[in-house]
Amino acid sequence: MADNNLHPVGGPAFSSVRKARAALKERANQILDSYLLLAKQAAAQGDFETSEKVLRFLMEHMPEEEGERIVDISIDKPKDSGPKQLGPAINIGVQIGGLNKAKELPAVEVITIEAVDAD
Repeated sequence: MADNNLHPVGGPAFSSVRKARAALKERANQILDSYLLLAKQAAAQGDFETSEKVLRFLMEHMPEEEGERIVDISIDKPKDSGPKQLGPAINIGVQIGGLNKAKELPAVEVITIEAVDAD
């Protein structure tokens, strides 16, 4: 199989990604506290929809621990099917049985109806 020159994320070609992840890990508790405060403030102001959205986001994006999650990933969420195609796709269509002639439309029959006065 051909080598696509793909590098795993966090490898030597992605040093900035590695640095960004490290920075997020350092601030993870601060970010979590900010989200929880936002949810609490929204609920205190009666904006329960925003509070619910914040808490749902947190639960869905919590990292796995030993293969278990707080909330399972939604079955409606599209699954990652692996590496995406990098180049353009070329689709070739083949018709079996030869070429079909263009189909003709059926003949049209015109019917004339005379108007009737409504009394």
